Amino acid sequence: MTLRLSTLAPAAALLALATLAGCNEPRQVSRGGKKNAVAHAPAPATEKEPEFIVGKRTREIVPINSEAAQGANVIEKPKITAKDPITLQGNAYVTMIGQTSILQIEHAMNLYKAANDRLPKDYDEFMAEIITPNNIALPKLPHYQKYGYDEQNHKLVILEYPDLKNP
Repeated sequence: MTLRLSTLAPAAALLALATLAGCNEPRQVSRGGKKNAVAHAPAPATEKEPEFIVGKRTREIVPINSEAAQGANVIEKPKITAKDPITLQGNAYVTMIGQTSILQIEHAMNLYKAANDRLPKDYDEFMAEIITPNNIALPKLPHYQKYGYDEQNHKLVILEYPDLKNP
């Protein structure tokens, strides 16, 4: 019994010491400077930070005709363009979600064509007959890209805005 108490006592003392000491980091104490200095709020950011898009969904699809006139480039098939290992994963993610979105819409269009023997005639019918009834929410793209509907080819495309990508 005494042997057990002799090994338990140092363990209990060590536990009490660790509890009293805590895990706090040392405080940074600045020396010098003004004692009554007033902290000012940081200046508001002038340009908007790109938001975190992983896991977010959107239903924003724009007609391609009006957006192409505003300088948007049509990306037929998304490609991985990153050359360094740091941005490669992010670029691959954006490319793959874009491609899966296009395939999801193609499948819905094929089902619509099988049921109606035609494809939607315009953007409004596409939104009313394909997107809304199928409850399609596409993965969110980066701030410099949008989904667009090409009425002539009856396809979902990705529009890229170079002025937003490289400000």
